Amino acid sequence: MFLLLLLLPTTAQAATTPPEKIPLTLELLQERLNSPIQSEGFSTIDLRQLIIDLTNENGEFRDQFYQRLQTQINRSKTPLGLDLSESLIQGEFIASKLGLQTPLSQAAVSSLLSPIEQEQLQTDDRFFTKPGEQIPLVTVFRGPLKFPQARFTGMVNFANTFFLQRVEASQTIFIQEVNFSNTRFDRLADFSNATFGRGTDFSNSSFFDNAQFNQIQFLDAANFTGSTFHRTANFLQTEFAQLANFSRTRWLQTADLREVNWHDRALLNKSRFAKSLLLTNATLEKSTTFRESHFQEPVVLQDVSLLDQVDFSSARFTQSTYLNVAGMTFDSNLAKILGDTGRIGRMFSVSRLQDNEDVLRNLVRNFRNQQQIPDANQLEYTTQRLRQQQLQRYLLGNGRINPFSPNWLLDALHWLGLSLLLLLSEDGTSFGLVFGVGMVAIAFFSLLFWLIDRWRRRYPQPILPTYEETAYMLGTFTVVTVTGMLTIFRTGEQPWLTLLCLGNILLPVPLMLVWRLYQQGRYHNLLDVSYFVEDGSLRQLHLLVGRLPIMPRFSIFRDRYLPILWERRWSWLNYYDFSLNNLLKFGFNDIRLRDEHLPGIITTLAWYQWSLGILYIALLLWTLSRTIPGLNLFIYL
Repeated sequence: MFLLLLLLPTTAQAATTPPEKIPLTLELLQERLNSPIQSEGFSTIDLRQLIIDLTNENGEFRDQFYQRLQTQINRSKTPLGLDLSESLIQGEFIASKLGLQTPLSQAAVSSLLSPIEQEQLQTDDRFFTKPGEQIPLVTVFRGPLKFPQARFTGMVNFANTFFLQRVEASQTIFIQEVNFSNTRFDRLADFSNATFGRGTDFSNSSFFDNAQFNQIQFLDAANFTGSTFHRTANFLQTEFAQLANFSRTRWLQTADLREVNWHDRALLNKSRFAKSLLLTNATLEKSTTFRESHFQEPVVLQDVSLLDQVDFSSARFTQSTYLNVAGMTFDSNLAKILGDTGRIGRMFSVSRLQDNEDVLRNLVRNFRNQQQIPDANQLEYTTQRLRQQQLQRYLLGNGRINPFSPNWLLDALHWLGLSLLLLLSEDGTSFGLVFGVGMVAIAFFSLLFWLIDRWRRRYPQPILPTYEETAYMLGTFTVVTVTGMLTIFRTGEQPWLTLLCLGNILLPVPLMLVWRLYQQGRYHNLLDVSYFVEDGSLRQLHLLVGRLPIMPRFSIFRDRYLPILWERRWSWLNYYDFSLNNLLKFGFNDIRLRDEHLPGIITTLAWYQWSLGILYIALLLWTLSRTIPGLNLFIYL
């Protein structure tokens, strides 16, 4: 493989006839040292299109090469660049033998550096050492370093190097290991279209300007552990043939990893992404790990091809962060996404349902297979919410004519039912939301039935509740209602719309009936006896799923039912009991409406709540079966 790399022509060389390279001799070296060229504002030593033999067999030349070049670079009062473009460098290439070596200490920093260059060094964390710590020694390149389309046959060592100017290495071929560990790039670092044949080490490096790593081939392991990218990092269309280790990296601007091919494992755990992470059209053939990473902006996984697992366990997401998975494909039986139960499901986002139904279906199956029911339910809720939006756009016309067709009406009913499920239960995925809705409904009807039963008339003989009873009833109504509303706001995604929907169900019909009741007045027998009766033969908890709100007419049963008491201090609790019976089909006493001298409006109110209770108990049981694993079997049995 390395022989092929050595013989492989670059793209530019293949397009045109490349100039013939000549061997570098000591005489030619001295000539180039004595007559630097001007390139982009810098005096530059011109070593382009040469064959530079630094092998052990050419030891005398190698020693002179490093000595003369380093002396010339360090002696220059102004930064001196080095251009190795299109050259063939044979043998090991060591940066410390070329640049200016200086301790990272205020007292010992090289006097050859200008005040501005010393300030650049002082911004590095290693510059300030604690007492007793060893002062680090680094190599400084004051001028730009260029080696585009160059070819290095031996090891390349740039460890502990400070590049104060840009580094240009596009289309460069590195045959052996490359070491850029603990290196600092103050200006542009351009490695576009380069090829790294063996292990590559950029660990603990800092890129203060744009880092261009697009269309690179890493044929062996690539190590970027602990590196920091202060500006945009571009890895567009790069290929990682072996392990790619980006653990503990910091990306302070956009991390562009679009169309990257990860043929082996990718480690990005404990990393920090201050801006967006772009993985559009990437191919993840092996496991990819983001464990304990921190994301502050969206992660774009659009059109990603997933063949193994992606792990977001213990990752931290800010409030504005989401995972855009539009078009993601699960292209293997091993493909899956891992994350913290109850959290990861809320992070996925797609802009529309069309073309993404398979994505959401695969994600739901992914989390159900891992027994992460809350995350699977959350994704099903996302699917139904997108379907609701799709139906809404369809119903509003979307450029069509003749909207009130039979199909349109069916879709309208579908949209209405789906909207109710989403607002009142998040499509059966939020028990807390359903519970909060039930608390508000129970409190409202309890107050309503207490009002019509205890506030009969003021003239000529008042039939009114006592002040103490009124205070108890209004106080408990307020507590229960506020608790239910707080539960809705804590668990609901659209709490205000949920309350508006609940208000449209609870308020119009009952309030209209109550208004009509008080408008026409009440003139009937047994006016001073409660409309509600209870089964006086027993007191126990009841499951009253099949029970109706009206007392049976059979005389034997009538003898068992007695009017509820008014004069007790706890009598107001009976109205909550009746409301529980009607809505939840559960209560402490079997309280019903009497069947004699009862205004039809009151009967209508009771039947209205009972009908809502049938729907509510179905919604509650459905939600419980979806949120508690195994409970559905118990309910169905």
